[in-house]
Amino acid sequence: MGARTRDAFPLSAQRAVNGREDEILAAAARIFREKGYHGASIRDIADSVGLLKGSLYHYIRSKEELLARLFDGALEGTVRELETIAAREATPSDRLREMVKTYVRAVTANLDAVGLYLREWRALPAPELARLRARRRAMRALFEDVIGEGMRKREFASADAKISALAILGMCNWLFEWYRPRGRLRPEALADELADRAVRSVSR
Repeated sequence: MGARTRDAFPLSAQRAVNGREDEILAAAARIFREKGYHGASIRDIADSVGLLKGSLYHYIRSKEELLARLFDGALEGTVRELETIAAREATPSDRLREMVKTYVRAVTANLDAVGLYLREWRALPAPELARLRARRRAMRALFEDVIGEGMRKREFASADAKISALAILGMCNWLFEWYRPRGRLRPEALADELADRAVRSVSR
């Protein structure tokens, strides 16, 4: 019984730390979007989660680290999901539709992080920026490959897979500017609408 108690304590403590870090990341995303990255301070973030400024450094090293973690976390899982869809045995149209729906759901679930990326990416330290750009290139390549396959099979009429991929991703990214979670469109309905538009934009 004593051993189980000792084993359980570190696990519960780690969960508490992880929960606190998630709370800090969510607060940072909101404050960075409201004030801009350069206008926000560590004290703003600490105050919003009820911590002293010094205590916040138990969870993060710097404001730059917060920004990098927000960007990286928002993309990592999405890229893995898109890779799975792109590799499926399905028509290019079906795969493209599912990829757009997946990406739209990711954007609507991470509006603050997407807005931050589009406005503040220049503030990232060089190593983090290079890693993020590589991840975004990998994601765009997945869309390009599916569109390119559709072109070869004469399922799509697009003349340029890269431009088509950029246009589709741009349409999805721009949601951060106008989409409101409490508006008339639920995320799933919006994902369906934009996926249909994306497929029509490249179809014959």
